[in-house]
Amino acid sequence: MARNRTRSLKQQFKFAIVDSSFKEHLDKHSLKKDAENDNTWRIYSYSEKNNLMDLSSNFCNFLKKEHAEVKQLKDINEVHVQEFLNFKADICTTETLYNYRARFRKIANCVNHAFQSCSLDFSNTIIPKSLVGKSKRDITMKEEHAALLLNYCKNSNSQASVGVRFALSFGLRVSEVTKLMGKDIDLENLKLHIHKSKGGLSRDIPIAKVHLKFLKEIKTQFDENQRICPLRNDSVNRFIYRIFQSYGITDYKDARTSVHAIRKLWAQKLYDKLRNEGKTIKEACEEVSVELGHGKDRKDVFNRYISNIW
Repeated sequence: MARNRTRSLKQQFKFAIVDSSFKEHLDKHSLKKDAENDNTWRIYSYSEKNNLMDLSSNFCNFLKKEHAEVKQLKDINEVHVQEFLNFKADICTTETLYNYRARFRKIANCVNHAFQSCSLDFSNTIIPKSLVGKSKRDITMKEEHAALLLNYCKNSNSQASVGVRFALSFGLRVSEVTKLMGKDIDLENLKLHIHKSKGGLSRDIPIAKVHLKFLKEIKTQFDENQRICPLRNDSVNRFIYRIFQSYGITDYKDARTSVHAIRKLWAQKLYDKLRNEGKTIKEACEEVSVELGHGKDRKDVFNRYISNIW
């Protein structure tokens, strides 16, 4: 990699993509049949070469502005690529973001082939939520609005207020909130049991110490087989709209979302906590997805619920 140090990042990418990986008139089909050798680094067409060079050039401009300390290809990591994709989500469609991720993976193959000291791996990058053509319902509740809502519910004895506190604390669906019973709160094992939710799936959500006081109060007020929030789903949503309307906030009613917006905020906060604890992007996304009540490998869930992937 000694020869790499005197070159700019753009020149290093050019060497890896054009000089080392692109060859004219290659027989693509015969090379793909060559099972004994790794040919994933090869570039077969001018259009592919040009697309990779365009992306690498844009990426270099981004790094120069946001990570000026990166001088060599070996110093680039998955977080840099994720930040770039997040940045592009403001102006690019989801399809374009998927294309970018595929090209980054190809670029990694080219770089690793050209420079033995490089071991770039962008396989776990997540496609962020594109803001292009974003629907009105696809909004996350603001933290200050969630704090206002929680404060109101703490000072209310209504059934709906108790349900909303569960949504805020555990990221539950409104249908899960209205089915909760006293027996679902397991203070001995610190688990909140969600029984046969969407798709007939049950799950246990860990109870953090910060919620113990609230849950202990609930356990004293409700019998084991008594529903904690025995309301219709739309009653809980309307309750939230009324609270916000009294403060002049109509964002969620206009977008026809309430508890769903709470779930998105809860998911983002859990993701941030897990990342700060040292979890990888993939590990954090998968854990959030499971606690939301979705499968471990549901990448569409990551895109829908986590707006800031870092």
